[in-house]
Amino acid sequence: MIKAGIIGTGVGLKHFEAINNYRGSRVVCILEKNQKRISKLKKKIKNVDFLNSEKKFFNRKDINFISIASYDEYHFSQIVKAAERKSNILVEKPICLNFKELQKINSLIRRKKVNFTSNLVLRKNSLFENLRKKLKKNNIYYIEANYFWGRKEKLFKWRSKTKQYSLTLGAAIHMLDLVCWFLNSRPISVFSKSSNKVTNRTKFKKFSFATYLFTFPNNVLVKISADGVCIHPHFHTVKIYEKDQTFISDISGQFHIKKINKKLNIKKMNFEYPDKKNRKNLIRGFIDSILDGKSIQPSIKSLIDLTTACLFADKSLNEKKELKIKYLK
Repeated sequence: MIKAGIIGTGVGLKHFEAINNYRGSRVVCILEKNQKRISKLKKKIKNVDFLNSEKKFFNRKDINFISIASYDEYHFSQIVKAAERKSNILVEKPICLNFKELQKINSLIRRKKVNFTSNLVLRKNSLFENLRKKLKKNNIYYIEANYFWGRKEKLFKWRSKTKQYSLTLGAAIHMLDLVCWFLNSRPISVFSKSSNKVTNRTKFKKFSFATYLFTFPNNVLVKISADGVCIHPHFHTVKIYEKDQTFISDISGQFHIKKINKKLNIKKMNFEYPDKKNRKNLIRGFIDSILDGKSIQPSIKSLIDLTTACLFADKSLNEKKELKIKYLK
């Protein structure tokens, strides 16, 4: 039986909805350091212990599943504490913020043999699930995937205070994961460019827009952008170009384009987007895999590789050159 503890009550409340009462799972405690927030949540959520001490949380002997939905800078230390006690671990992206932390997580997770995954929810979007089924991977030559945040004000809260905050790890990571999932492969190299033109006179001192050119096996080129300052709805644009067909999903709609009898045929698709009702299915799939003994998705290896590629993308920004991505073993 899953007995879960959740860290954080922002997106952590979405974790609560996905976990509690699913296949007999129970959330038994929630860590939240804001006492006013605890007082409000106690009125809505019953039969759950609210804690404001991380030490008390990790000392709980009745939890075997830890869900980490704290700020990015705390993910690494909380993963280490959860792994040391051999708990099942679900963590919001990113799993960490630098190469040293990633190496420690990779070693510790494997040594402790814990179940571990991250909440990369776009994999459960019905549009992207259907696109993946329609793709002819060997015919793809170019993919464009853009993360339009559309919520610039969020940059000026905790993200502006986090020293190592990265829009690559906070936004672009979703699009890169989607592409890796589509292609069932990982990038070979990356060249990145960034800008802080919109935010250079604000308290957000990091880049607020970036674009990345990844090269994948079979000479597939992938351009990804992370736009934290756009005047645009929150949206995940995907354009996939194959030899004989094109798929486009952007703010104007979803389209499948191909030639039939030498004539261009543009067919409108009608899959659900943003399909928020299915987002909890990744967490529930993780619980299913634990209870049924099946492989975890996204897998530990794919998460380590994804984070490695993102860290190299940021390294390319700093070094201003294309880099070959060196993956951990």
